[in-house]
Amino acid sequence: MVKPLILASSSATRLRLLQAAGLDVTPHNPRIDEAALRGSLEADHANPRDIADALAEMKARKIADRMPEALVLGCDQVLEFRHKAWGKPETPAEATQQLSAFRGHSHKLLSAVVLYDAGQPIWRYVGEVRLTMRMVSDDWLQGYVARNWDSIRH
Repeated sequence: MVKPLILASSSATRLRLLQAAGLDVTPHNPRIDEAALRGSLEADHANPRDIADALAEMKARKIADRMPEALVLGCDQVLEFRHKAWGKPETPAEATQQLSAFRGHSHKLLSAVVLYDAGQPIWRYVGEVRLTMRMVSDDWLQGYVARNWDSIRH
C-alpha cells in the first residue's frame, strides 16, 4: 500500500510545485507559531541555516505526530543577509526597506526540507542559493513592491 504524502504547509506555491512535479500530495497546515519559534532560535544564537532546518522539522513533526501512517514533508525558507536571518516583511514599507538594503549585494536563500515516516525524521536537506540584487532606483523599487505586494507577502 502506498503511503499518503502530506505537505506540512499552507503554502499554495509549495503545493503547486509538488503537484507540477507529479506528486499526489495533500496539504495540512501545521499551525505553529513560526514567529515565536524563530525568535527563540535567534535568542539561542542559531544560525540562519539551522533556523530553516528547525522550522521545517517542527512543521513536519507537528503533522507526523497526528498522522504517523503518512509520509510528511516539512519545508521552510530563510533569507540570510550579512550573516543574519531576515523575516518576511509585514508591510509594503518594510518590504521596500529590506529590498533597499539588498541592492548591490548578495544574499542567500536557504531552503530546508525534512521528511518524516512513521512519526520519525528519515531525511533532511538544506539547499543554498546565492542571489545578487542589482542596483535599482528608489522609484523603481517602490513601484515593484506596489505591483507585487500580494506575492511578496506570501
